[in-house]
Amino acid sequence: MKKQWLGRALAVAALALAPVGTVCARSVDLPAGTPLSVRLTTRVSSRLSHAGDAVAAILIAPVEVDGRVVLPAGWTLHGVVQQAAKSRGRSSLRLDFSTLVDEDYVESPIATRLVAVDNSRESVADDGRIVGFRPKRRLPSRLAAVLMLLAYEHPVGLAVFAAGRLALRAAQHSAIDYAPGVELSLALAAPLAVATDAGPSPTVEADASLSAFAQTVPFRTQAPQHHRDADVTNLLLVGSQAEVEDAFVEAGWTRARPMGLRARLRGLLALVLKHGYRPASVSQLDLAGRPPDLVFEKQNNTLAKRHHIRMWQQQQDGGGTVWVGAATHDVGIAFNRSRRAFTHRIDPRIDAEREKIVNDLQLTGEVSAAAFVTRPNSPQLGRDPAGDPIETDGRMAVVVLRSAPAVPRLQ
Repeated sequence: MKKQWLGRALAVAALALAPVGTVCARSVDLPAGTPLSVRLTTRVSSRLSHAGDAVAAILIAPVEVDGRVVLPAGWTLHGVVQQAAKSRGRSSLRLDFSTLVDEDYVESPIATRLVAVDNSRESVADDGRIVGFRPKRRLPSRLAAVLMLLAYEHPVGLAVFAAGRLALRAAQHSAIDYAPGVELSLALAAPLAVATDAGPSPTVEADASLSAFAQTVPFRTQAPQHHRDADVTNLLLVGSQAEVEDAFVEAGWTRARPMGLRARLRGLLALVLKHGYRPASVSQLDLAGRPPDLVFEKQNNTLAKRHHIRMWQQQQDGGGTVWVGAATHDVGIAFNRSRRAFTHRIDPRIDAEREKIVNDLQLTGEVSAAAFVTRPNSPQLGRDPAGDPIETDGRMAVVVLRSAPAVPRLQ
């Protein structure tokens, strides 16, 4: 029976996207404050950049108004570095994106303000300046290794290590340095009129068989240490393992390393020194008693914040492979008193992480179809194992990669 549901699910998920309604040219006014998600395509640095240097980014999530795509993902923004400086030991960087370029290379003026740098150890001031953290000093490498071993055995020791009050030497470098691929959140600083002939956002017809299959997937993963409900399953991906890995790498994600002593130590060191560690391990969560088969993450320059998804291979049918994923966004570190350990805190709005993954994969051009499936029985409010709240609309995103086997449409 489950295999039949799987076959029908693949069929519906592979439907061609069907526009609804008529298409008409019109001008759409986007108000000031409209959010824009972009990804840098040029490097910027408080050490190497100078005022007037060119900077560019690509829009990575579409902007919609009344169900219509007004600014498609893939349009680009151009601007300049306004300021790259260092004052009282703290670096600062100011970027100004002032030109919007569409798919036909037509340029339009745009006024933007930087709101946040994704997964960054730096902060963004109210005036849009990126402000670096104050320089710190770090422990000698040998002593650091010893203390990290102690912290591994006794997590409370990590707090002592983080204080950094013993055997200080070597000032930590605090420059702001963003390579291409770093993602930014912008907001329109003034209204923007956009001439568009886009129709409504494409949709996939709802189908009872796909909805029924989604209900067979457990809604929550489990933390094996204490058997508590953990992350919510919110993604169904169709494709082989090689296709999945290629798509995530193309989207800028990194495959996480298995949990082990060396990975733990490097991760702890990265947390304490406020560095990134892109292949860092994630804690184990099980789905129906099984650990994940694939784990991907996306970082910037700190391990305290990262996007990540655990995925479980469910079944093969007709040459296709199905993966169930649970995606969340780590937004900080907190000390869990009951477990006497430091743990990541997640953004309670987990639907935003689900949609980010869909947008990231679609931008690669490797997606043939995408849909959101309603799961009425899925809990919409809950808590993670650390006790932090989570909220969701309960839907599951279904993404079919281009090379997934074609299947006939169900009526």
